[in-house]
Amino acid sequence: MRTIREEGNRSMRLIGLAALISGLTLGGCVSPTAPTTSADGDYRGSSTRFQVLRRTCPRPGLLHIPVRNGIMFYHWGTQDIQVAVLNNGTLSGSLPGVQLTGTHDSTILQGDVTDGQCGLHFTLKRIGG
Repeated sequence: MRTIREEGNRSMRLIGLAALISGLTLGGCVSPTAPTTSADGDYRGSSTRFQVLRRTCPRPGLLHIPVRNGIMFYHWGTQDIQVAVLNNGTLSGSLPGVQLTGTHDSTILQGDVTDGQCGLHFTLKRIGG
């Protein structure tokens, strides 16, 4: 036979458990929202080589790259790589045999472009407002 105190403790545990389950259920209904900042704007900077296994590798140099609607174009040899500037802080683009990957925040774009024999690293800083 249970005492009144044991029944009270049991009731309190059940109420606490019900409150916890309700909170978890309601919390699952709300989708988390990540802050999104647009990377659109104009960027200037430079590229440097980190890999040269052919004489025809693209040359490093000064860069001016606009980002519009989350898209930028990076010149590689005789082609332009279309690069997605994603809200999760990453850069991603490719051509057949060429891969561009990188990161960005509200003021800096940086990344690497390589085809396995040639590689450039770039760092770009946002200019203007």
